[in-house]
Amino acid sequence: MNALAVTAVTNFILASEVFVFAGVLLGRVTKLDSSFGFWALAILFLAVGALMGGIDHGFLEPGGNSPARVVMQRATWIALGILTLLVLLTTGWQFTKPPVRTAFLVVGLVQLSVFVFLVVFIDNFLVVIVNYAPVMILFLSLHLVHLGDGAGSWRMVVGLILAFVASAVQSLGVDVLSPLDRNGLYHVIMMPGVFFLYLGGLDLARG
Repeated sequence: MNALAVTAVTNFILASEVFVFAGVLLGRVTKLDSSFGFWALAILFLAVGALMGGIDHGFLEPGGNSPARVVMQRATWIALGILTLLVLLTTGWQFTKPPVRTAFLVVGLVQLSVFVFLVVFIDNFLVVIVNYAPVMILFLSLHLVHLGDGAGSWRMVVGLILAFVASAVQSLGVDVLSPLDRNGLYHVIMMPGVFFLYLGGLDLARG
């Protein structure tokens, strides 16, 4: 099995795991416009992105940059953009009061609009990183700051740190476990990371 096939398999395994956690979280949502509700949707879009990535790596990437692959790749990036918006809304609803939450919503929608425009015309994953990295850093920072008052979750912190480690491994091109290349290793590290992101979600406010 070559590296691309291993990447696709790990992608599908990750997607399956995340869909299970998304289903459990969504089944417990009582109020969608809450930090818990937004996080449940964020995990759902993480699962969608992982599934689309698996389809891309497993079926489209071997054929080169075909039109179908370009469409799938951009659709995957847009799913990650929606995920970023939902993480931003989770942040606003978990750590701020209603007047400030409106600002989070407006900023998030503007950010998503600009992001979608850019990914349609720019063929560079760096656009995705620049879009989501500040939001994830803000989310992690506020959880750390609020660990003492109960608004922050140490389980979410662990999940976010694992996600950052996975992203760093992928970005640095770590390839020492062939045929598990940097993308496959990213998926493997994200598997326990997603478990903690799920547990952290259970700690979020539901009302």
